[in-house]
Parts: sequence; C-alpha cells; structure tokens
Amino acid sequence: MNKLPSIPVTVVSGFLGAGKTTLLNRLVQRADSGRLAVIVNDFGELNIDAAIIAEVTDAVYSLQNGCICCTVQEDLLAQLVSLSKLRPALERIVIECSGVSDPQRIVQTIGYPQLRDRLHLDAVVTLVDASGFQALEGDMARLSRAQVACADWVLLNKVDLVTPEQLQAIRSSLACRAPVFETVQAELPDELLLAPPVRSSEVLFKALPQAHDQLFESWVWNSPRPLQATALRDWLAQLPADLLRLKGLVRLDGNEQPYWLQHVGSRSQFTLATGQPTEHAAQLVFIARRGSDLRQELEAGISATQVA
Repeated sequence: MNKLPSIPVTVVSGFLGAGKTTLLNRLVQRADSGRLAVIVNDFGELNIDAAIIAEVTDAVYSLQNGCICCTVQEDLLAQLVSLSKLRPALERIVIECSGVSDPQRIVQTIGYPQLRDRLHLDAVVTLVDASGFQALEGDMARLSRAQVACADWVLLNKVDLVTPEQLQAIRSSLACRAPVFETVQAELPDELLLAPPVRSSEVLFKALPQAHDQLFESWVWNSPRPLQATALRDWLAQLPADLLRLKGLVRLDGNEQPYWLQHVGSRSQFTLATGQPTEHAAQLVFIARRGSDLRQELEAGISATQVA
C-alpha cells in the first residue's frame, strides 16, 4: 500500500488588523474547498474570524480563548493530527494565527514527531498593515517584527493608504530577507499560496495562472542524471530571495527512491515519493520574480550538483 503524500501547511501571520482574514477569504473562495482545511485562532472567547470565513467554506476549525502559540498549542496539535487522518486526504491546511501570536511556535508544532510523516510546512506568510505599522510601539512593535522575521513572504498590505515616501520608509524599516509584496486588500497571486501538490512538474507548470505573468516567471528544469545530495543541499542554502518557489521530483545519488523537493524562502524539504513514475532523474519547477534574470545562474548552479 502506497504511503499517502505529506500535506503542505501554510501559516498566515500578522498583527491585529493587517488583513489576514481578507487573505483567507480569497484563498478559500479560489481553492477546492473539499480538499482545503482552515484553522483559525482568535485570542478572545468569540472567534469572529472563523465565523466570517465559515460563510464561504464548511472546512473551518476554530481555536479560541487563547493564543495558538502557547495556551491552545496542544489543541492545535490535536487538530492537526485529526486533519491528517481525513480521507480522502486534504491537499492543504492553512493556519491563521491570532494577531498576537508568534508564528515560530506554530512552525515548531508542525515539526512534532506525531506530525512529521503526515504534514510539512510549506510557507509562513506575514501580513503587515502599511497604514499602521509605524505607529506600533513597545511590545506590539517587537511582536510585529518577530512575525516578519519568521516569514517566507511578507505582504505589505493597504499600500493604497500611505504615500510613496511612507511606503519606502516602511520597506526600509522592515529589514527582512524575505520577498516583500505590496498589496491592496491582501491580493496575492494564487500560484504562490495555492500551487498544486507536485505530482509532475509539467502538470504544475501548466496549472500556474497567467494573470500575474508581469510579476513572475516560471520554467521547468529536467535532468537525466541524479543529483548529489550534499552538493544539492549546499546549493539550496544559498538561493537568492528572488527565487520564490522551487518544487519537483529528484533522485539523489545512492537512492533508488525519488524524493519530492520543496523550497520556499530559506526553507527546503525532502519527502520520500512513493509510486511516482519518473521520466527524468530530476524534474523541477522554478518560480521567480520577473526581471530578476536568475534562470541562467540557477540552472548553472543546480547542473553542477548532477552526478558525473
């Protein structure tokens, strides 16, 4: 019996009022709601965010009356274990943190032994309210910066409410390595958050929407030879921030079984691929910022990891 694929988990973070629920509403309206589950945490006794999202999908699970990164962390773990057992299996889980949560604790929970073979972290997305970020002080400012520091992508939201000068000042003060997207109403391209699970890179490449082709470029790289595991990991650790996603199937030297490789931000994950037909020893999809001119550099780098 083939082992079920690991379910990707997206963590949505951001301080109070940054636009997390708006983003979640967009996602559930565009996704296959039967294969997507949303966990919503609210610090108070009444989970308003969950109620709002429940208007567009039934697959909402509420964790309230406490912070998801401390008071209700055990509830989160139990909920994730339960969701991982659903059949047919989910294609994605999205966790909306409360505005006062540190997403790093949620990331740690996803890595617990009970979940390690069932789920994997796909990305941490942090929203920042451009109209209110500079007014944060003390503990609130420190928490907001901690949320940004943990992010694979940052959405600088509500940019229509600030001047160009204010926007530039905010971008400078964020001082984060993660790519920053300026958004209005938390509008983020689907190909970044809801890219299909990697079954075949050609399938993924054809599935990418073209509405944002002026912002992003995508291409497929194939190799007839396996890749050297150590060289590949070293190359992954040095990838530039303008490479937004890397997904695909790879065979590593000394291993007959292929692996799914998923890279986002500064995080890479290898998951054993079971029962997958492989026409190529390596087959990867790259998604980068358009105009970054990375293709030649990236392909030269990964080609150097091929087994001789």
